[in-house]
Amino acid sequence: MRRIGRRRFLKLAGITALTGAAWGLRPAALAAQAEPALRPVSVPLPPPRPLAGLHSAATFDTPLPLPGDHSFMGLMDGGARIELSATSAPLLPTDDIPPAPPLCFETEHDRHPCWNPTLLIQRGASLRVRLVNRLDAPTLLRWHGLLADWRMGGHPVMMLLPGASFEYRVTLRNRAGVYPYHAIAPGFSGRQTHQGMAGLCIVDDEEERAALAAMDIEPLGASGAGAFQAALPNPGSPGLGPSDIPLLIQDRRLNRNGVPVYAPSLDDRVSGLVGDVLTVNGVPGARLDVVTRMYRLRLVNMCNARILHAGLARAGGAPLPFLLMGTDGGMLERPLPAQRLFLGPGERADILVDLRAASPGDEWYVVNLPFDPMRRAGAASGGAGSPGEGEAARLLRLRVVQRVAYDLPLPVRLCDFPAAPPVPQGPPRRLHVSRGEVMGRPAWLLNGQPFAMRHDTRVDLPDDFPAQRVPERKPEVWELSNDAVSIPHALHLSGYQLRVLERSGSPAHVAALAVDPAGRAAADTGIKDTVLVWPGETVKVLVDFRDGPDGQQRAALYSRMLECLDDGMVQDVAVP
Repeated sequence: MRRIGRRRFLKLAGITALTGAAWGLRPAALAAQAEPALRPVSVPLPPPRPLAGLHSAATFDTPLPLPGDHSFMGLMDGGARIELSATSAPLLPTDDIPPAPPLCFETEHDRHPCWNPTLLIQRGASLRVRLVNRLDAPTLLRWHGLLADWRMGGHPVMMLLPGASFEYRVTLRNRAGVYPYHAIAPGFSGRQTHQGMAGLCIVDDEEERAALAAMDIEPLGASGAGAFQAALPNPGSPGLGPSDIPLLIQDRRLNRNGVPVYAPSLDDRVSGLVGDVLTVNGVPGARLDVVTRMYRLRLVNMCNARILHAGLARAGGAPLPFLLMGTDGGMLERPLPAQRLFLGPGERADILVDLRAASPGDEWYVVNLPFDPMRRAGAASGGAGSPGEGEAARLLRLRVVQRVAYDLPLPVRLCDFPAAPPVPQGPPRRLHVSRGEVMGRPAWLLNGQPFAMRHDTRVDLPDDFPAQRVPERKPEVWELSNDAVSIPHALHLSGYQLRVLERSGSPAHVAALAVDPAGRAAADTGIKDTVLVWPGETVKVLVDFRDGPDGQQRAALYSRMLECLDDGMVQDVAVP
């Protein structure tokens, strides 16, 4: 396998909140769902801008593509050996919906071409994926959030040259959850992900299946991960389709022919590219037909840099509450009531939507609610007349088509949530992000110095290299802070999981979502691998290095704002 050195890399880079009544529960029953310290705070939700004026070209009548419907996101058994080709020339049927993106991960399944497949795999099984780079630029598969050896998880330095191949082998130790994969190669990550190279790896386990069975929610692919029609609704019973719905959300900039075009401006390279068209599972203006029952929606933010302020609303803008069921690292112990949540790039959230009181003909939307995106390092917005970041926008229409008999109660408890490791005493490891200059060139800085990643594939980093060094495999408290004159950063640590301990200095729209005295939002109470840090904010996280992959590790701390990553915002972390 050919690797890419620093000189070659530089040459190539140059080329290229809520009441119990709303849920039909008595207040006492609702309060029992959360620990006293995590009881949600009721906050007023301003109605979004009139939604009719946004995405005016979209009728929200395109059926939502589901894994199994089409070649796109086709269901595959992640426990089988799979070969993916990173390609710019996918072989697809001409009538496939949605159309093929300019770039994708392609494979074949049951003599059927499949791109960006949805991989379903059991906890404890082995993931074996061989990537062949058929592009004219370096690329890499990043298994976002998987607990894997640094070489197998997709450390940014492990880029493959054109024509090279590599086999990823990962034994799944993660809890059940969504662990997206995407292209990551410094200098090329933004282009390749924006142009289509992203998909979902979904891990399943017995604990999650039991929780879903109590709500009669059938896990995705339970009817057969290998069948392309497994997720299709029954044609004779409209709407009686799947109740476990993954929603891979991306934004793109399109040309007049609807083709994604990646041409970032200088501001985009500083602040991250925000697209002018929002897509769900590859299409804008999608519709999902539903019935009067409980649904799990699995929100996955795979935008390059756009932050989502996700919620549910009626067509007129009135909010619809939901229950937060899980975060990046799987289910919460108890579902938490919420009306809205922030999802930075790379972050995930599973929500439960209760439609038992709905009537046929009712409509709701998954929406992006308005907020201040706080991009002070440079201007970033969508195109003229389109939903820029922070503006209200519809993402997906939920159309109630049928009343069904469903009287199962909402869950009070979901799982035995893993106990947090003990919090060590002593000062935390302080990591401060700011904007500055390096040799007269604007750059992102960590503790006042340039981010540092060695462009070789050795696991051992020289003593004089400015890596973050973990002295022992013990839990550490990391204090992640962001300069006041900055942009929000979704910070991700490869190979390890995080627990948010505290938020301080949060902007008002973030502090309003706090559910405990530590300033944490509901989405902060689960297991995380990506943490959104706003300008002027400090977030303390607990990193557990005890249960990491065997052997010496070379982790990477980076901003999931892909243009920032491409600009060098990657820091090596040495783990003994």
